[in-house]
Amino acid sequence: KIMAMTNEQREAHDSTTSAKDKRKQRKELEAARREYEAKMAVLKAQEEGEAGKASVSHMVLPDYRSGRNEKDIHLRNISLSLDNGTPLLDNGELKLAYNRRYGLVGKNGVGKTTLLKAIAAFDIEGMPRHHRILHVRQELTPSGGEVSVLNAVLEADVERNTLMQEEKVLLKRLEAADGGGGDGGSAAAASGSASAVKEKLEKLKSVASDESFNADLKRLEEINNRLQILGSDSAESRASMILFGLQFTTAMIEGPTSALSGGWRMRVALAAALFIEPDLLMLDEPTNHLDLEAVLWLESYLRSYRHTVIVVSHDRSFLNEVCTDTIEFKDRKLNYYKGDYDTYVRTSEENVKNAMRVYQAYKDKREHMMEFITKFRASANRAKLVQSRIKAVEKMDLEAPDEPVVEQLWRFSIPNPGPLGRPIIAIDDVWFDYGGTQKPKEEWILQKVNFGIDLESRFGILGPNGAGKSTLLNLIMNRLTPNKGQISRNGNLRIGHFTQHSADKFDLQLSAVENMLNIFEKADDQGMRSWLGKFQIQGTDALKPMMMLSGGQKSRVAFSSLAYQSPHVIVMDEPTNHLDMESIDALVEAVQDFNGGLVVVSHDEHFITSTCKELWVVGNGVVTKCRGDFTEYKEETLKRTEKRIAESVKSLSAINN
Repeated sequence: KIMAMTNEQREAHDSTTSAKDKRKQRKELEAARREYEAKMAVLKAQEEGEAGKASVSHMVLPDYRSGRNEKDIHLRNISLSLDNGTPLLDNGELKLAYNRRYGLVGKNGVGKTTLLKAIAAFDIEGMPRHHRILHVRQELTPSGGEVSVLNAVLEADVERNTLMQEEKVLLKRLEAADGGGGDGGSAAAASGSASAVKEKLEKLKSVASDESFNADLKRLEEINNRLQILGSDSAESRASMILFGLQFTTAMIEGPTSALSGGWRMRVALAAALFIEPDLLMLDEPTNHLDLEAVLWLESYLRSYRHTVIVVSHDRSFLNEVCTDTIEFKDRKLNYYKGDYDTYVRTSEENVKNAMRVYQAYKDKREHMMEFITKFRASANRAKLVQSRIKAVEKMDLEAPDEPVVEQLWRFSIPNPGPLGRPIIAIDDVWFDYGGTQKPKEEWILQKVNFGIDLESRFGILGPNGAGKSTLLNLIMNRLTPNKGQISRNGNLRIGHFTQHSADKFDLQLSAVENMLNIFEKADDQGMRSWLGKFQIQGTDALKPMMMLSGGQKSRVAFSSLAYQSPHVIVMDEPTNHLDMESIDALVEAVQDFNGGLVVVSHDEHFITSTCKELWVVGNGVVTKCRGDFTEYKEETLKRTEKRIAESVKSLSAINN
């Protein structure tokens, strides 16, 4: 269990906090601790319940006998609560038009993931059960097993696999009744070919038999028709194409899922969902574990998706590319907007301005009428007019518009560094490979790299996974030493580093204040608490163990650590992963206002185009400056990806045949 306050925290506040405030703080920390432990117990129970399940997507089997086979979903007066009774949605309306792609947006903790889970589990009252619905979560529990990646994707389609098993049983039973011994039917089913089964089905139809035989025959025909709709004959090639699009190699596709890291297992889950091709596909932060090449392919794939999609994502450019509509989850309601994310932002801002104008007009008119009432209240000659105005004001107040709430945007700044003589960072003829000189030079991960970084540099580093982007960043930060060549750095240079894992560097048993004081030993307690307050980490939040903070709060502590360094150059590796929209916007503005150097590796198009002036591409051992802009790079990358997928699928088919 976590102590309410550590000894260090008590000592730090003995001289500055009254006994009453100390008791209040202890109570608040104790309440926060109990809340955290209850939350962890729920998460642990969920993990235990999911233990042993495959790490790919699974779907509740649809009931095609229910409903009128309508493709749109429209539910009124729906409510949703957490297990502890906290309401998330109150008399809301779920409206999903078929073949539209929705971006679901809202603040962290509003209930977006909970809503998707409830839809996928048919836990929402009135949810039509004839739809194939699938939710791909942000994180999955790792599972073992030696099943290949390709088979893991194929086996994820529960409906297809169930139908194929039933088809095999029916064929065997029908052939046995026909006196054929069952071998031909089993062979047809084993081939996985719907066309082979259809041919066998036509032969069986010519056989006259009893009522049971005919019932089995009818069911077999239904199964065969459904398998053809599901594209059963092309299942393996479709699965392979999707995996190649998500940047899997042939060796990875044929290898076991147990050999994959958590990020690649998430790609398997995403591939399985795309392969299943449900009527309603729900993706929860799908870009978190993807490189830029995979993100661009996924955008292209989803734009041509034949059914309905709901996406939760912090990636603004991804939402703009994919979504035709936006659903705002706010104040326990679902609000619907036509258009992509940027259109939603413009529309919602215009709605707020219009509401402000209406409210201001009401206030101005009321104030004018009240002036008349106050001025002539005591006048006998104007008594009727005054009474009339009083009634008019009362009526206005009953029909008065709500005062619009304009949310305050949180922003932070990174102190600008002082001047620094050149060279800041100079990279001259650098060669590097983890295998060292044992490999041929043409196979080294980085070969003869030359470029420099100064306080005006704004570099976006692009390239596929494994090309050497993170290796290049580690060389820049002096975490790796070149095998050949030289990297020169100014002796007074301070480099700030921010990654998707920056929050992981903290000791979560300690508070934000303690962690920061451990990193910056010359800082004092009061000054550090004031500094954290600028990042909205204040009061009890600054004193409780960091494991009790939300993901967004941990990110803000990481922002505060970056800014406190006052770096000359900031190096970022996938900085937007696990951040919400508000935090990303705050980071973008802070970096835009920062007068130092910047080197970024990111799959987030919006972040790169908003913060970087130059694009550099890492690939095939070389680092080259991109001649065009990001749009041109996207187009070229998609062309390369499509060509690689076609060649890889063809090669894999040749191997299997």
